[in-house]
Amino acid sequence: MTRKSTFLVLLLALAAGCATQTGRESVRAEDTSAAVVGSVKLAVPERGFQVTTQGAMVDPGDDVRTCEVVALPGGPSDTYYVNRIEAALSAHGEDVVVSAARPGSETEAIMDIGASVPCTRAGEAFGEELTDVTATQARYRDLRFPEGVGKIFHGGQKLAIEHHFVNETNEAVPAIVKLSFHTVDKSAVAHLARTATFNNFTIYTPPGGESSHLGECAVHENMQVSNLLRRTQRYGTSFSVWRLGGERDGELVWQSDGRRDSERTLDTAALHLAPGEGFRFQCDFRNTTDRELRYGVNASDETCALDATFWSDAADEATATASAPAEGCLLFNVDADGIARK
Repeated sequence: MTRKSTFLVLLLALAAGCATQTGRESVRAEDTSAAVVGSVKLAVPERGFQVTTQGAMVDPGDDVRTCEVVALPGGPSDTYYVNRIEAALSAHGEDVVVSAARPGSETEAIMDIGASVPCTRAGEAFGEELTDVTATQARYRDLRFPEGVGKIFHGGQKLAIEHHFVNETNEAVPAIVKLSFHTVDKSAVAHLARTATFNNFTIYTPPGGESSHLGECAVHENMQVSNLLRRTQRYGTSFSVWRLGGERDGELVWQSDGRRDSERTLDTAALHLAPGEGFRFQCDFRNTTDRELRYGVNASDETCALDATFWSDAADEATATASAPAEGCLLFNVDADGIARK
C-alpha cells in the first residue's frame, strides 16, 4: 500500500471513529441571494481576480463541513502568477482549506464545477491529486508571499474549497467563502510556494481536563520557511513551535496563546531548514465539556496541526519540486519519551 493510500485509510478511520455528529451535518441546497453573497466584504484585486462559493444555508444548530468546487476564470492557455491570496468567510465560519486540482489529473476529472458535498476533507471527497492554496481559522487571511515567491495557476483550473460553519443561532445563516488572487508578471515568481503540513493525530483530553501533546517532524530537502499557521479548534489554548535539529535545535520559533493568533509571518529572512531538520510543536487543550475530546473534524472535536509555507533551495526548482517527496508528517504513535514521531 502506498503512503498516500495508507494516509487516506487511516484518516478516514479516524474521522469516522472520532468525529462527533452534530445537527444534520448538511447544508440546504439553495443559493443565497446576491445581496447576501455581497455582504462578505473582500475587494476585487486591481490586478487579478476573485472567486466565490455558491453559498448555501446552514440551519440552526448545524455543524457542517462542506467541500465545494469552483473554477478559475479563463482557459488552459491563461497562466496566472500569484504573489498574494486573500480569503474571507461569512459569519459563523470556523475555518477554510483551499486546494487546487492538478491539471489533467483524475481528481480534476471527477470534480464537477458547482459541486457541493458534505466531507471530512477535500482529498476524501474528490481525490488526492491536490495542491495546497491557502487555509485559515480566521474570518479573513491575507497571505502575502516573500519577494520572488508565489504560486502558479491556470485558467479553468478547479479549486476544492473545504469550509466549516457552525450555526449556534436560531435562524439559518449563509456559508460563503470569497478568495482574491493578486497576479504579477512571470518574472516576479522565481520560486514556487508550497505547504508542509505536520499533523498529530494522537491528541486526547479527558472530560473536564487539560492536556499537552508534543510532536516532531523532519524535512527531506533544503527549504526556506516564510510563514507558520496553527490549526486547532475551540478547545485549543497555547501552541508552541521550536526548531528541530541542527545548531539551533530547541530554539523557540513561535508561541501562540490563542486560536485566533493563528499565523506567524517571519519578520526577517526566511527560516532555513536542511534535510533532517524540522519542527517540534506542542498543542495544549482545555476540555470544558463532560465528554472525551479526540481528533475530529467537527467543532466538538479537536485537531493539532502546523502548516509551514516554504520554497525549495534547489537550483532547478521545477524539476526538484516535481520529484521531491511530499513534505510534512502524519503522527499516529507516541514514543516512550512522550513525543509523537513518524
